[in-house]
Amino acid sequence: MSNIEWHKVTWYSKVIAAAIFVIVPFVGFYSGIHYGELIQQADQSGQALTATSSTTVPTILGSEYYANTAEWQVGQSSNGGFSIAYPIDFSIDQNYSATPSTDWRLGANGSSGNLFFTITIPAAFEPQTNFADAKLTVGSSGNRSAVTNCLVVDPTGGPPSATSTATIHGIPFTVFKSSDAGAGNYYETTSYRTVHAGQCYAIEYTVHSGQIGNYPTEYNLQPLNENQIDSLLNRIVGTFQFTP
Repeated sequence: MSNIEWHKVTWYSKVIAAAIFVIVPFVGFYSGIHYGELIQQADQSGQALTATSSTTVPTILGSEYYANTAEWQVGQSSNGGFSIAYPIDFSIDQNYSATPSTDWRLGANGSSGNLFFTITIPAAFEPQTNFADAKLTVGSSGNRSAVTNCLVVDPTGGPPSATSTATIHGIPFTVFKSSDAGAGNYYETTSYRTVHAGQCYAIEYTVHSGQIGNYPTEYNLQPLNENQIDSLLNRIVGTFQFTP
């Protein structure tokens, strides 16, 4: 039996090369189709699983869920000394060990503090409206200036309106409202503040909306339902309580 000299071009090497040239594309084509079928089956399986999950918890995206705070997730801060409940489908940031900064509340006027909790409500919560988003934060500061001015109307942060009071789990809060606007955007802020254990605590939320006249008419947008979004945010605030 003679040895095959692979470094030489022979008639049979040409035949083998031609066969490989013809066969490989067909193999790749078949593998691609088979892979696509597997991916489609996996997608269909995932969709079925999602549908099953949503039928198991029918209220997770419904109005009943947002009204029932007992079904919400509860976040507890050991450093901040409080707990708060929130709908689980919103984006949150529990930054309980944050480095002190001036963004712990709106209009902090340079006083540093800690921003412990942030929850963001997306535009999809009120679809087909000019609602852009809403953000609720919890922060505190032991800075002397922050504590001194905790229950005083801020000189900055938009035009202030009349203040009111509220009691949350036995703790009195002073409630401030302010508004701001710019480049076709509106910002309505509600700030609940109290002094507790030598700290100024601020639970505040800002509702951001766009000027409806700036959107194309074919979008057919409606004005946001302010009562709906405010009610939800106030329910979140109402779950706040200090922990031992």
